Amino acid sequence: MPSPNGFDSRLDSLVTEIRTVKSDEIALPGDFATPEFISWLHEHASEATQVRYDRTPTGFCRTIMAREADLQRFLAGSRRASP
Repeated sequence: MPSPNGFDSRLDSLVTEIRTVKSDEIALPGDFATPEFISWLHEHASEATQVRYDRTPTGFCRTIMAREADLQRFLAGSRRASP
């Protein structure tokens, strides 16, 4: 059963492609563009603010709309991990 944000563990097991779309509410494009943030966002897809699945010929494409709340969670986690 999909969660309110659109994450569906059943469909997620069939993901063959990933995409990330930046929301207009993210003010700092530099933070959004970091490979670390995009990787983190897809590793924590179940916690992302908005997830969508689109059917492809080989499975599903997971698209995450990166929002300010996602960026703030990433930045907060990065600060905790830093010595």
